[in-house]
Formats: sequence, C-alpha cells, structure tokens
Amino acid sequence: MNIIARAAVYIYDGSPIAPIFPAKAQKPSDDAGEYLSAIAEKLMTSDTSRTTYVAEGSAQEELLRRFILAPFGEAADVLMHSIDETMQALEIVREGFDMAVFTFDRDNEPHLCVAQLPYRRGVVHQVENGEEGLSTMLLMHGTVLPLASSKAYAGFVVNLSTGDIRLRDTAVLTNVGNRQLFSEALFAMAPTRSTKEAVQVVTEAIAQAAPEMPEQELRPAVKRAMAASIEEKGVIDVQSVAEEVFRSDPEREAMIEQVSRQLAEESVEPVIPVENKRVVAQLQKVKIRTDNGISISLPRSLADDENSFAVINNADGSISIVINHVQELRTE
Repeated sequence: MNIIARAAVYIYDGSPIAPIFPAKAQKPSDDAGEYLSAIAEKLMTSDTSRTTYVAEGSAQEELLRRFILAPFGEAADVLMHSIDETMQALEIVREGFDMAVFTFDRDNEPHLCVAQLPYRRGVVHQVENGEEGLSTMLLMHGTVLPLASSKAYAGFVVNLSTGDIRLRDTAVLTNVGNRQLFSEALFAMAPTRSTKEAVQVVTEAIAQAAPEMPEQELRPAVKRAMAASIEEKGVIDVQSVAEEVFRSDPEREAMIEQVSRQLAEESVEPVIPVENKRVVAQLQKVKIRTDNGISISLPRSLADDENSFAVINNADGSISIVINHVQELRTE
C-alpha cells in the first residue's frame, strides 16, 4: 500500500543545471512510494536515530509548520530554498545526492520526512550497434541511489502534530569545520541521545549507584527491569527501573535519588521513548559468555524461569549452566 501523500525530489548531481528543483510535487508511483516509506521507517527505528526537536518560535519551526498551513509543493520549495542557501553559505558540497521531501500519515497523524540520499557507485551496461554488430561494455555509474536498508543516507521524520523529530544524522565538511548536516548545519536541533545511548547512560548511572552489586548480576537485572517497563508502559521509566533493581536494598531510596541526579546532569529524560525495535529485541534477550568460549543467547522469559534455566555454583568454585525441558537440539 502506497502511504506517501506527496513527494518531491531535489537533485544535486553536479551537472551544470543542478540543483534541479521539480516544477511540482506529486504522489509517487507504488514502487517509489514503497522505497520512500522504507526510508522513513529506517530513519524512525534505526539504532543511530534519536528523538529531538527544533526551538519553539525559531525560523526552522516556521519552515516545518508551513507543511500544515500551506500546500505541500509550496512548503517543500520554501524549505529546500532555505536549505540550499545555507549549504551555499557554509560551502557544503552540493552534488552527489538527492534530497527527498515527502509526507505521509502514521497513527492518524501527519508526518514529514526529509532525507538526503547520497549516490553510490554502481556498474551499468551499455549496448551499441556498430558496423560489426552489437557490442556491450560495462561502465561505472555514479548516480545510483542507496538501498532503503542502507546506512548511507541521513534525514529526519517530523510528527507535524507534536513537533517531535526522529533524526539520523551525518557529518559534513563546512567552512567552519565538520558539522552534523541536519542538526547543526541546516537546522538548530536540540542535542539529545539515541535510545541506545540513553539506555547505556541509565545502565551506567545505576551501576555507579550500586557499587557493591556484581556486574554479572547488575546488568541482567537492569535489562530485565527495562524490558518489564517497556512491556507495561511502552517506555523506559527510569525510576521504575531503579526501584525494581534496588527493591531489596536497604539503601534503595538514596540509590534511586543518586540515579535521578546523575541523569539530570547527563540531560537524560526520566522517561525514554522506545521507537527502536532492535533495542527492544536486545532487552528481551539474555546473552551469556563463559571464560572457556561458550556463548549462549536465550529469551528473557526462559532465562527467568527457574524450572527451565539455572546457573549453579559448584563447591570447587566453578559454575554450571543447566537448561531443562529441551525438545530438540540442532548443531549449526
């Protein structure tokens, strides 16, 4: 199903007539719509994407607000002319990519996506009909767009109802040094962390608040509490996570307070939205590595079931791992 309402592609291919701004925006074909939809989904769920926003009342907010108030083609042209002027002023190289701008609905809310699609080198064939008949040759071609699953492109998706932005950025060279293309060079976006980065900061803050808890116990407890928070609330509620990890410690209140202070200093929100499906999948799994090279990955529900999985401390100081009720075993 083609969910893209309107799309416009601005071409920066290095030719004498570039950049090429389309005369009008239109609904893309089904194949193009599928490609653009996959890019938007990747931007929203990538490990390296983060939630951010532009300053209220800023020029950038006004550019994005136009997509609610004005026809799409007009709003896209105003946005891209502003971006193009900034690129020229910062001496950002304006060739070797397309800039796609398109809108779609998600959960009954309007969204806007702006994505930079850098060309990748590819090989194409050429057929010529000469005096000696048909001849074929292979030529390098530098204007092949990246696959929707590629890590090459950058961009952002704006929820036009809330103003929240999911951003996946890339560094570019400007006349004032390296800058993040969208968040620093073209827009003034708030410096926030990706979900993966925020999870790491929370884990480290809890570890610092519980120096006596062995790491092999602490990290599984944190992941278990985060997975439970996501399952119950759809977000990572940091206080709930800390309360669960420290629930049996007599100093739990002081520890929770220390975690809150640490996160405030790190500018991490107490409630972390989780758009990243891979982060959720990682929290729902337990990975075990032993000193003799054994690696085991199992679902958290199985790891938490004492009748199915157990870690036994032997009298000689060694550790045994027991997995019960296995119906089939395969060696790969």
